[in-house]
Amino acid sequence: MRSTGKQTKRAVSLLLCLALLVTMLTFALTVRAEEAEELADTGADTYYLWGESTNSPNFNGSTPSGTFTYDSSKGYYYCDLSGASNDYCFVVSTVSNSANSAVKTPAVQSAASSGSYYLQMGNYHGFNCFHIWNPSGDTVRFYFTSTSAGLNAIKAGSDSQPTQGPTNPPATQGPTTTQPTQGGGTNPTTPQPTQGGGTSGKNYIYCENEAGWGSVYCYMWNKSNESIKNAAWPGVKMTKIKGNTWRYEVTNSSLNMIIFNVGSDSQKTGDMTYPGNDYIYNNKTNTWEIYDTRPLQVTSYKTDMESPQYQGVGITLSAEAEGEGTVYYKFSVTNGSSTTVLSDYSTRNSIMWTPQTAGTYTITYDFKDAKGNLNSRSKSFVIADGSEVVAPYIKTVTPNGGEIQNNSNTQIKVAAGGGHIGTNLLFYKYTILDPNGDYANTPYYTRNTSYSFKPTKLGLYQATVDVQGSDNKNAQRTFVLNSVGSVAPTEYETQPPVQPTDAPPAPTDAPPIGVTLLGDADEDGDVGILDVTYIQRYEASISLPSPLNALNADVDGDEEVTIIDATLIQRFIAGIISKFPAES
Repeated sequence: MRSTGKQTKRAVSLLLCLALLVTMLTFALTVRAEEAEELADTGADTYYLWGESTNSPNFNGSTPSGTFTYDSSKGYYYCDLSGASNDYCFVVSTVSNSANSAVKTPAVQSAASSGSYYLQMGNYHGFNCFHIWNPSGDTVRFYFTSTSAGLNAIKAGSDSQPTQGPTNPPATQGPTTTQPTQGGGTNPTTPQPTQGGGTSGKNYIYCENEAGWGSVYCYMWNKSNESIKNAAWPGVKMTKIKGNTWRYEVTNSSLNMIIFNVGSDSQKTGDMTYPGNDYIYNNKTNTWEIYDTRPLQVTSYKTDMESPQYQGVGITLSAEAEGEGTVYYKFSVTNGSSTTVLSDYSTRNSIMWTPQTAGTYTITYDFKDAKGNLNSRSKSFVIADGSEVVAPYIKTVTPNGGEIQNNSNTQIKVAAGGGHIGTNLLFYKYTILDPNGDYANTPYYTRNTSYSFKPTKLGLYQATVDVQGSDNKNAQRTFVLNSVGSVAPTEYETQPPVQPTDAPPAPTDAPPIGVTLLGDADEDGDVGILDVTYIQRYEASISLPSPLNALNADVDGDEEVTIIDATLIQRFIAGIISKFPAES
């Protein structure tokens, strides 16, 4: 009996132990689930934002700065700042002890344009960070979904935020946006595309109901005649087609204004210009974009500079798309009846366009994937006449980024315009910072339009070009050069075998847009005796009716414009020589 009693006690003890173990495991799993839920609500990490004026970014922890919040309903991290007006450099990091540590471990590796704000990655004073140009001084929301998804910026405001796209100034008006002191360009705008992306044949407008309204109504009317409308207020209830996406078919082409609302005045957008069919409006972020249902999806298409610009200014066109297999890109520009293909279908997704004639251009971005799926986007761009502009402006800088050969001479060439005041002279200054942020040269102003330096360290060099007129007005461009052991040639895959037949561009007597014409010093599209006179007047410091194109005028390729270049052009016109030394 005693033996049986001991066995019974042991069995009971074992059962109690098992019960306790099960309870502990259940508790542990519950805690772990609660922790996982908390992580989902707050984000796996805490991200910090540090920023300083780009005039001298040392990142010592000065404002503006803030902490990112994780929005579990949208799945992104965001931080709203009201002190980010004009030029600032920022860095995002998981390091909280100091900004100097933060810049060494950036959390976000890329940046993208969004709304009215210009984001660009760069290396400023030796720090890897991103630059923002916020000309309106708005309260800006920075957000990203992951450390590799890229950083975006939108206006942090109410649902009544105006959404009307920007309009282009007349061609006679010059650029009005101030050049950032750092960051590599002006504040670009992104005009609304001229075509939709749907394939239904019907005119649909969409609303992404991320604000969580119970229902979504669409009220539309004609701005000039408000009696023309789609229905009495609050309009027509839209159809929910999937998730948060609601749709309304627009059957009256005279409707040009729109309001989305919840079915009453309690929640609604402001009065907005109707952008056209196949657009979707996000009622939380207050932004429009194309609702594209094609297999080949366009994710971005942009210019690195804002419209308008002047003749001779190098403007980089770039695009991104996702399709079935390899995506191929084509870039073209149209002015009047003349179309020029800058780059035919290839894997190259950016190209520099250097227009030489004033006018209103249509930039077209064409996309094609390996399966033959097509898509396209277009936007308008104004090129203004800069022949009498007082303020100096930079046309092109070569190279303006990319890889350079370590321990080999790198030559920077600059073409500039403006400065038509006083002596009508332009002066150039070149400032080079090595990968440690130290000066790699002694900056000074010169009349030379080119400068050579030899990188002696591997890594990122920051090069800043200043152009100053005789009245001390200044233009500036900053870019990053990567010093490497050997520069590999860039190769692009050409278009896929299955291609539709494209009509050839219309013939034109003018030189192709963006192509240098050696000898054409006055940029009139022809090489003649006027170009000789231009160089002679330039050498004698006599004012010119328009800026001399130094790259075209340097026909002997010695990186200077002298009377020798004028003589060579005379010999070319007379047929004594058939080509210039720079072409050899």
